[in-house]
Amino acid sequence: MPITLTRVILAATAVVALGMFQHFTSIHAEAEPFDRQQWRARQAEARQHDPGCVRGGMALSLVRNGGLDNSSRSAVLTLLGDAESSGDKQLHFSLGQCHWDWRHSALVVSFNALGVVEDVSIEVL
Repeated sequence: MPITLTRVILAATAVVALGMFQHFTSIHAEAEPFDRQQWRARQAEARQHDPGCVRGGMALSLVRNGGLDNSSRSAVLTLLGDAESSGDKQLHFSLGQCHWDWRHSALVVSFNALGVVEDVSIEVL
C-alpha cells in the first residue's frame, strides 16, 4: 500500500501534537541536586503568589533518582519538613510555578497501606 501525502501529514501532525502536549504538561526546571537546607529555606518562597519554580529542580531529582523510594512517612517528613497538605495516603509539598501556565506545582508523595512510599510525582495544583 503506497504512503499517501494525507498519511504523511496526519503522522506529522500527530508527532507535533504529542511534542506540544509533553512540553505543556512537563515541569519547566532543570534537575538540581537535592539539598535539605535549601529545600527548607525555599519553602516560604514556594508558597508565594509569583515565586517561579523555586524547588522544582530538587523535586525533579528526587523523582528521577528515586530518592524517596521505600521511605516511611516519618522519614519523608524528616527529610522534606512539613507538607503543605496531607492525608492518610498523600503528602503535597509546594514547588512554586513549574509548569508553562503559571499554576502552582507540588511534589506529591503517595503511600501504600503500610505507610511506605508507593509513588512520587510532580503535579499541577
